[in-house]
Amino acid sequence: MIADLRALADRRQLLADFAWRELRARYKGSVLGFAWNFVTPLLQLVVFWLLFGVVLRTRPQTATGEQPYAVFLFVGLLPWTFFATSLQSGASAILANASLVKKVRMPVQVLPAASVLSALANFLLSLIVLFAVLIVFGPRHPEGVIWLPVLIALQIVMNLGFAYLLSALAVFYRDVQHILGILLLAWYFLTPVLFSVSILDDRPQQLFLLYLNPMTAVIVGYQRALLDGLPPQWDALAYSTVVAVVLFIAGFWYFDRAKDDFESAL
Repeated sequence: MIADLRALADRRQLLADFAWRELRARYKGSVLGFAWNFVTPLLQLVVFWLLFGVVLRTRPQTATGEQPYAVFLFVGLLPWTFFATSLQSGASAILANASLVKKVRMPVQVLPAASVLSALANFLLSLIVLFAVLIVFGPRHPEGVIWLPVLIALQIVMNLGFAYLLSALAVFYRDVQHILGILLLAWYFLTPVLFSVSILDDRPQQLFLLYLNPMTAVIVGYQRALLDGLPPQWDALAYSTVVAVVLFIAGFWYFDRAKDDFESAL
């Protein structure tokens, strides 16, 4: 396992090449091309803002008070999209490159990592739009940006763990990709993207259950950083970090154990 991790680091140029290849393939033949990185989250933002912000008149509360719903939603939607995209593209990383895996001698551990790296590039591009929205509409808390590297690093570890685990499982169990879509939809509504955790302030038991979701502390961390200029909730983030590290070790270990059987299963 250590040797495979070292090989991944040694082949970082190959990793970057595969990530770039996936980015180009994703938008090949598209008129807007990379502009979809900005158009997609903005369209999602408009739809949910109309439903929850205009029709239902939702007014989310964070640590510094009431926030514009559209901005609040955008702050949580982008890291969630990074998470969901990493899992979906990571799950298909080996299957989508079956011909390479069978015909070319290469470190296959590069493929799931390239999927996460590609999703990270999309996320960082989308952050440019988010920063522009915050500059124009507020709230303006530039001091909170210093916490973003911590949150992004945690997401990378967690996403990699899921990507390695799911990509290996999908080789042997093709239903994984179909089940994943359903699970991600349920997970999305159980994560405080559309709503603020403050709605459960008077229900500590439900709030505790919500924080068992490791993505809760991550999303709240982005909201606190960008909407309030505050650091993450360190106790909750520590739990998410432990989950991420354990998941990465378990996912990479299973991938490393299963990779020798990929060629026969593809």
